[in-house]
Amino acid sequence: MKQKRPDVSNLPSITLPVSSPSSLRPVPPPTPPTPPVPIPTKCDSCIPIDLCGNILIQNNYEKPVELWSIGGNLAALATISVYNSEGSTGPITIEVNSDINHIITVLPGNTSSYTSQFIKSVSILQIGQSEIYLEGKYCIAGKIFDKK
Repeated sequence: MKQKRPDVSNLPSITLPVSSPSSLRPVPPPTPPTPPVPIPTKCDSCIPIDLCGNILIQNNYEKPVELWSIGGNLAALATISVYNSEGSTGPITIEVNSDINHIITVLPGNTSSYTSQFIKSVSILQIGQSEIYLEGKYCIAGKIFDKK
């Protein structure tokens, strides 16, 4: 094994910077997030909704089955949950009618939920099968308010 020579350094040569590094400008603090826009409702007189029920549809049905609706200038801010039993022969298709209509398709053995404002009605839509068996449960929870 070779011995190191005491007069030769094994370290690389390091040169110091000639000028001092430029100073960094301070970074401004981040702006806080914008708070969410409140839903324009007069909730002093809101009516709570807490509705649950069973679904049982057999054979061919021709028109939508209305689960819930509201009339006049009233609307609802609600969550709709639908469970389709494992014994069903097909999906349960729900239409939520509000400012924007939304379709929920719930396959057998599953549960789906949807939350929206300005809801006017909730219906089960027609399925194209002639022989059908749909079994499940639904729940609608929220508040009814004056849409003015």
